[in-house]
Amino acid sequence: MTQGLRQRFEMLLRHLPEWENPESRHVLLRGILREREVWDYLQTKGSVAVSAGMLHDVCEERDLEALCVVLDGLREIAKIDPEGSKEIEFLRGQFCGRGAARRRGVWEGVPYKGLNYFDKDDSPIFFGREAALQQLVQALNKEQGRRFAVVMGASGSGKSSLVRAGLWAGLEKGEMAEMAGSRQWLISAMTPTDAADGEPKSALRAGALEALRKHGAFQARCDWKSEFKTLGGAGIVAVAQRVLAGAPAEACWLVILDQMEELFAQGSSGTAFLDELIEATHAPTRLRVVATLRADFYQHCHGHPALLRLLNRDGGTFHLGAPDRRGLEQMVSGPLTQVEAKPAWVLDDELPAAIAADAERHAGGLALMAFALRELYEACREARRMDLATYRSEEFGGLGGVIARRAEKTMEPLGESGAAALGRVFARLVRVNEGAATRRRERRSAWVDDAEALKVVDAFERARLLVADRGAESGDRVVEVAHEALLREWPRLARWIEERKEAFALQERVRTEAQAWANSGGNWRLRRPWPADLIEEYRKRLETAGLLGSLLEDDAAALLLTPEVEWLLREVAQPETGALRRWEIGKRLAEIGDPRPGVGVKDGVPDILWRPISGGTVEIEKRGSVRVEPFQMAAYPITIAQFRAFVDAPDGYGWERWWKDLEKKDGLDQAWQSAPGNHPVTDVNWYDAAAFCRWLSEKLGKDVRLPDEQEWQQAAQSERVGFAYPWGPDWREGHANTAEADIKRTTAVGMFPQGDSLQQVSDLAGNVWEWCRNEYEAGQESRVLRGGSWGYDRDLARAGFRYYYPPHYRSFYIGFRVVVLSPIRNAGRGTAGH
Repeated sequence: MTQGLRQRFEMLLRHLPEWENPESRHVLLRGILREREVWDYLQTKGSVAVSAGMLHDVCEERDLEALCVVLDGLREIAKIDPEGSKEIEFLRGQFCGRGAARRRGVWEGVPYKGLNYFDKDDSPIFFGREAALQQLVQALNKEQGRRFAVVMGASGSGKSSLVRAGLWAGLEKGEMAEMAGSRQWLISAMTPTDAADGEPKSALRAGALEALRKHGAFQARCDWKSEFKTLGGAGIVAVAQRVLAGAPAEACWLVILDQMEELFAQGSSGTAFLDELIEATHAPTRLRVVATLRADFYQHCHGHPALLRLLNRDGGTFHLGAPDRRGLEQMVSGPLTQVEAKPAWVLDDELPAAIAADAERHAGGLALMAFALRELYEACREARRMDLATYRSEEFGGLGGVIARRAEKTMEPLGESGAAALGRVFARLVRVNEGAATRRRERRSAWVDDAEALKVVDAFERARLLVADRGAESGDRVVEVAHEALLREWPRLARWIEERKEAFALQERVRTEAQAWANSGGNWRLRRPWPADLIEEYRKRLETAGLLGSLLEDDAAALLLTPEVEWLLREVAQPETGALRRWEIGKRLAEIGDPRPGVGVKDGVPDILWRPISGGTVEIEKRGSVRVEPFQMAAYPITIAQFRAFVDAPDGYGWERWWKDLEKKDGLDQAWQSAPGNHPVTDVNWYDAAAFCRWLSEKLGKDVRLPDEQEWQQAAQSERVGFAYPWGPDWREGHANTAEADIKRTTAVGMFPQGDSLQQVSDLAGNVWEWCRNEYEAGQESRVLRGGSWGYDRDLARAGFRYYYPPHYRSFYIGFRVVVLSPIRNAGRGTAGH
């Protein structure tokens, strides 16, 4: 009721002769109201003004129909002048229709919502908030309230229910005389993460489409689904103007932005949406917004100047407190006594007062009471009597611990596997902001590969402790905690959260900073804001708490938390990564442990990554067409780490058996051993390479050898006759470590993956010259070298270019790689090198 109607009602009473003293006032009201329950709560003593106001307020909160009964009684009993009669008729028109519509009707469902909020269609069973609703309406009639108003209250204070079941339902039914023409309004509701893509603008659009579909006046105007597709990414102003184009003058679009605090968790995207929405309410759009916000998130408003300005204006903020004792009692009794239930229920007279008193003594008592009422209703279904004895029974145990008991009872049949899965469920449903645990939504498909976790989700949904009633359009329901009271009142879960509070806070920090970094252009070309060792520490802390997996499903967070090795390898894969940076990356990989297959050593034996190469025919300078049989080639040149395994092995470089028919040159140059182990080995001659092949053949049980040059060329031109380089017929900058790269040294193997052959063989152009098995010309001692190197230009790196040196020659330009026959067969050790 507006303040104006209240004042007119009071003035009517104060002008009655019977109202002048408490005795006559008492007699008057007793004659009118003694048959109604509200009579027990009236105080007829006091001043003329106070008693009139108290009568209005008691009836307003406990029995709206009583106001109509009072007016009818005054018409019959009191001494009313003609002007007073006119006033009675006016007030009856305001009070009586609303009260009758509000308190009459049949409710065939469960009359108590438990931890779920009351939605618009639940208005017949929404009680105890009449005074708060009228105060909200008054705020919305102020200048700022007509644009953008925020309903603020503590968690569990009933913000969503007040706005949905109270305000929305009343406006839709046209029950609020203060807001004329509200039947013509388009009213849509949204929460910021309702949409499948998690974008608030998508949620706004989805809510609007649902409202347009149901509203007859708007429904017939056009195909709104197609219209919104056409609008695409249009701003909110454009959308609002299109929606209201041609609508009656009194029509507006009211957006109910529920759980506005979720926007703060979305970083810049949430901020941008909020700013755009606020701006749209100040544009000529007839757009209005009523938002709900948890009080403990108010400090976040300080970071949004536009939001803070409107909150500071009169009507911008409505603070919702806890209901008083009478309101709590009305919430207990109203759904059974003032709504017609079929079949009827009986409510013990003492029960409302008992439950209300318990609720007042508990922190978050409204949520506890709501849950207890639903549990008590289920317990009393058979007798159809809500009785005090059951509520006080040892099995039910009153209000205290009711949520905890229900949760533990739900866990019992799930056993140890369910207990183990509990953390995997709530790791996705809880977030901690400013030290307070809050709920977050997760799609049910997140647990599709975790059968035990899904059992927990389903069991808690049946117990009404989780809800999963959104996201139906995509076929993937959205799961969330029914109320945050569960996070506080269930000791098992509260302990679990407390033990991980720091990790949860870290999780939020990662989400926030990752989004900010991503919005600033964070990608593989930019260094991350955190050093690698800090990222590893964060990953370990989050993984220990069971929070890492869900966090990595956020693309921005996953990018920020990418392990250093993975980050470096992905950076190598980016074509724009510069040549010198590739050298730095290779060096860093060697320092932290290069994990790539084919680069290092396993159990003392070189780990070779083999790539199959098909047979064919190649054209070789001075030799003509040469046939090539299928074989397999090492993906990389032999690395320092791999050759070092041969040198250091007790049965390796020092064993004479590997040197039969080979010239063993004394004084193997050790300079290469100071270089990173993932670089190609250099300063090895042809004999050193051949001995290595014989040793490796023994270790692997395969016929390992140096490639013949026709094999090398077949691989280097990607089995394509027209390829001059592994990647194609023409030179490309940034594809190889040749003189053009200006690195002036070797890089780790595989640092130029854009230059790989089609068969994924690396470094066939540049980095190091590679020894081949065959002689440069028949009868000559010199052996073929192929591939160019870091010190030679691109022309010498062509697949068909031949070079040569004597087999005893060593150089920091020269290395080698190995092949085996395809299919692989047992080793023939005697011919491994030549």
